[in-house]
Amino acid sequence: MNNTTRAAILIRGTSFALASVLVMAGFFGCAKKSETNTAAQPESVTTVVAHRGDLAERLTLTGVVAAKAQANLSSVITGSVLAVNVNVGDRVQAGQVLVRIDDSTLRAQLQQNQGSLAGAQARLAQIRSGAGGTAASTNANLDSARVAYQTALANARRNRQLFAQGYVPQVAVDDAQQAAAAAAAQLRSAEVAAQNANLGGRTTSAAQSEILNQQAQVAEASGAVALTQAQIAQAVVSAPFSGVVTQRSVDPGTLAVPGTALVQVSDLNPVYVNVGIPEENLPYIHPGTSVDVTVESLPGRAWHGVVSAVNSATTQGTLSYLARIVLPNDEVALKAGMVANAAFIKAQHRNVIVVPRAALFQGANGDAVYRLAKAPECKCDGKAKLTAVVRGLETDTEVEVSGAGIGPGVSIIVQRPDTLKDGSLVSVSSAGNMTQSPAQASK
Repeated sequence: MNNTTRAAILIRGTSFALASVLVMAGFFGCAKKSETNTAAQPESVTTVVAHRGDLAERLTLTGVVAAKAQANLSSVITGSVLAVNVNVGDRVQAGQVLVRIDDSTLRAQLQQNQGSLAGAQARLAQIRSGAGGTAASTNANLDSARVAYQTALANARRNRQLFAQGYVPQVAVDDAQQAAAAAAAQLRSAEVAAQNANLGGRTTSAAQSEILNQQAQVAEASGAVALTQAQIAQAVVSAPFSGVVTQRSVDPGTLAVPGTALVQVSDLNPVYVNVGIPEENLPYIHPGTSVDVTVESLPGRAWHGVVSAVNSATTQGTLSYLARIVLPNDEVALKAGMVANAAFIKAQHRNVIVVPRAALFQGANGDAVYRLAKAPECKCDGKAKLTAVVRGLETDTEVEVSGAGIGPGVSIIVQRPDTLKDGSLVSVSSAGNMTQSPAQASK
């Protein structure tokens, strides 16, 4: 083999080796480049812009709607129901006639009782008239007996004087004494008769006893008349106050007896919401506390009211204190017995930085969020910046935060993959409440 041939073979071998080295270098270089591109792939996240606002921490408790006033009207007499003038749901005014009960039997009884009263009154007048005549006669006899007694005494004294002077005999003196004694006896008899006939005396006479007895009969007859009149009035059942008919239990023709339920009337404007307050929440709830009330059966509606009273003792069988909330109910949308949710404000902070609760997580050094920072080295929306924050008030969806790098307009990462970490490149898939572009996000 000549030198020329050896040189050619050497050149071809060197070229092949060089080509192989270049190929391998290119392969590993491409692999490394591919690995670098894979590691730099941005993470997909969702952001929301932090903003200033008012945040209130609320306490929600369950209560029951109750009528301001409720009356179950029942029958107090026996009779057939003649008419029922209302139906469930009707609004009624105080004094409006709701039910009429047949009172014909009672009216007949009233006539009979009135007749008995008239007879008793007439008998009383007759007894009083007879007793008055007897009293006048006995008083006249008493006066006459007194005069006769005084005259007999005077004659007896005069005869004793004349006898002493010798003008009359002893028999005249004796006759005068006997006449005086007889007059004294007649006077005592007249006094007893007058005392028995005198209605104002201390001793109750037969006439006075009869009068008192008849007066009692008149009072009894008068009471019977008043009772029947009251029963007739009770045959008309009227609304005790303005409200809504919430129950009707009878129809015309029903026999009503005492205790028969007729209708129920409820005053539903305003209404009360009765809520049990646990002891640990008493410091936040007192008369005058504002409250927002919702009812699940009435979605999309809310009522605002105030606490009117908080009981000073626990409700029997519970460890809670009854609070009564007053709510306007002009449309009568709230019904007695509805279950309501009452939201009380425990604390409120104004003009604070607010972010979604989903953005907050527990980092190695405490509460933290990821905010969106610029990443010039990447053609992406930015990079995740781990930022420590101090947690404040929070609700079901939002939380108050403060700390360096957190302020209004800062884009906060809300939804993120588990692999996200400080410095990760990110691509924003959606953003809410944006007030600035990602390019303007804080560094």
